[in-house]
Amino acid sequence: MNPWDEVHADQTSRIARDTPHQATILIVAGLDPSGGAGLLADARVVGQHGFHAAGVVTALTEQDSTQCAWMHPVPAEVVSNQLARLIDDFEIRGVKIGVLATAEVALAVAKALRRLVDGNVPIVMDPILRATRGVPLLEGTPAHALQPVLELATLVTPNLDELAALTGRHVASLDEMREAAQRLRSSYSGPRAVLAKGGHLHGDPIDLLVDADGDVSWKGHRVEGPTPHGTGCALSSEIACQLAIGTPLRDAVQSATERVRVRIAEARAVGRGRPFLG
Repeated sequence: MNPWDEVHADQTSRIARDTPHQATILIVAGLDPSGGAGLLADARVVGQHGFHAAGVVTALTEQDSTQCAWMHPVPAEVVSNQLARLIDDFEIRGVKIGVLATAEVALAVAKALRRLVDGNVPIVMDPILRATRGVPLLEGTPAHALQPVLELATLVTPNLDELAALTGRHVASLDEMREAAQRLRSSYSGPRAVLAKGGHLHGDPIDLLVDADGDVSWKGHRVEGPTPHGTGCALSSEIACQLAIGTPLRDAVQSATERVRVRIAEARAVGRGRPFLG
């Protein structure tokens, strides 16, 4: 058993002791039928941490390992009804949000999740705006469409393009990342924290967290070869699971970042396109 498996086994035991029912992470995301990203990828991470994964699909996509060719939003009413049923039924310890597709879906999600926010359930939002290779995954102006959910988030995890779109700022350096992340955090009644992902910076990747205590950054080493599919989904899901077991935010981000970097190094070919996380 490798060290990460031992950590996950220990977490599973602690979760089982804490509750008579299996604790649940609620995933709100798009469906990538290839399994490289979206709800299927999120569910794999959640299962590794010993949680039950419950999920609501916000959009159906036409994609494989090479590209995303089309997005079909799910009606907001369907998303709302599914969320209401799951929140009534399961003991939800954390929430991971990915693709929201439309402003109507985002608003429906925000209304449904307010009950969990009142119960101090952590919400991690990956504000996905478009496929890395393919079509846009959000209709409308990002800052306006996503605002209802941004206000509820414990943590938002934008990459540089997403951070620029949400703040209207040019972001191409660590200083610009810090300024834009601070602006995003202060622009709404939430999010409580912003993790700006610097994988697109020149040189080694740098991730920058801005929270109530200021900011802190983590520098990694760039792995040779193509960037695997679904790294952003995996990172936000890892953080959601860590927060759900009570890990402090900064420790949760550091642990999740290290874990995803290990998985990037172990990425494997599945289809004809980019590799999937190991």
